This record gives sequence, structure tokens and C-alpha cells, in this order.
Amino acid sequence: MKQITSGIEDGISDAEGELLYNLAKNVPEGQVIVEIGRGKRVSTIWLAKGSAAGNMSKVYSIRSRSERPDDIEADEENTNAGFIVNLEKAGVQTIVNYLHADSEDASRKWKEKVGLLYINTAHEYEHVKEAFLNWERHLSPNARVVVYGSEQPGPSRVIKEYLGNLGDFTFEQRVGTSMVIRVDKCVHYWVIDSNEIGICKHCGRKRNFKRLRAEATETQNRRGQTSRKRR
Repeated sequence: MKQITSGIEDGISDAEGELLYNLAKNVPEGQVIVEIGRGKRVSTIWLAKGSAAGNMSKVYSIRSRSERPDDIEADEENTNAGFIVNLEKAGVQTIVNYLHADSEDASRKWKEKVGLLYINTAHEYEHVKEAFLNWERHLSPNARVVVYGSEQPGPSRVIKEYLGNLGDFTFEQRVGTSMVIRVDKCVHYWVIDSNEIGICKHCGRKRNFKRLRAEATETQNRRGQTSRKRR
């Protein structure tokens, strides 16, 4: 891997790469790996090599809206050519699929179960939260989510929400700046009070149903506005 990835600019460390490798290797058969954001670099190769050592799960590299379209289009040909060369060197060119669509567009039509989601977007709160909102419904019951740059204020805030009373995830591990969280295995039985705060009688987890409903409505409205603009 060091021979393959040397000379490729990327912020992830070897330890973080090995983390992605091991997680991708253990994605169950029939599930896929989705990478959101600034992919097509070292992280993509680590994910694909891990998949090749495991169940040959497809790796989808999808850009987020935080990447500037003009920059992507201006350098797309050169970037793709170099990316394909690196994939061929690693022997994983048949595993990786680069989707020419942004994250939100791709998620609308998505049908496959995602066993591993890697989020490497810009570190603003809105971009990381958008990735969660778009892809949470496609995660398998045992899925893991890796957030790169988890120590930054934006990603840190999103993770705190999803580990707290707005989400359904539990902490698993941190390597470098990458944090791994996974879908909560508890089958919750919610006791909801007059403020719409639920407490699971099995695990004690809290859930703010009022805010969750408000966020769902906001997301639905935003998607509707985006759809109307494209007509």
C-alpha cells in the first residue's frame, strides 16, 4: 500500500488507512461501501483493498455538495486519469465506482444496503449533517460510519448529536482524526413525555422526537425546493 499510495496527496495517516481497510474487509456480503466527499485518493484505495480482501463489496465514491462544481469540472479529466492509474496499480479498478453525481442526488435513487459509510466532506457542520441525513436511511442494521476530521467543530457537533438524543448511533473507536460510530443495536422501547423527549426503558437512551420531526420536515422541504429548481 505504501508503494501504491506514495506521492498521492491525502490527509489520512497509515493508521487511519488500516482502519478503513479492516472495516471494509468486514463489510458483510451483499452490502456496499459508500465514500462521501473528497474521495478518489488514498482513502478510496484503502477501502477498495480491504473490500478485495473481504467480500468484494462495491465501493462507491460520491462527491458532496461542498466540493465546488467548477473546480471539479476543470480538473475532472486529469483527476480521473490519475485515479484510474492508481486503482489499476492497486488491482482494484473493478471494485470502485465513481458516481458523477453529488451525494444528495445519488441518495434519492439509492437502493443498495450500505454496510460502511465514510464521510470526508468539508468540515462545516452543514456539510457533515447533510451526509448523515441523506444516507442514514440506507444503512444496514449493523453498519458503521467513519467521520474524518472528527476533532473539528463541525463534525464533532454532528457526532455529538447522533451519539446523543438526536440519533441512533453508539461510539466504537477513534483512530487519528477518524471516529467510528455504529448503528445502535438496542431494540428501543420509548417512553415519551409531554415535551416529546423519549427514554428507552431498555438502555436508557434519550431521544428528542420534537426536534427530529422538525429536522425531517426541513430536509423534506429542502429536497422539494431543489427538485423544483431543476425542472
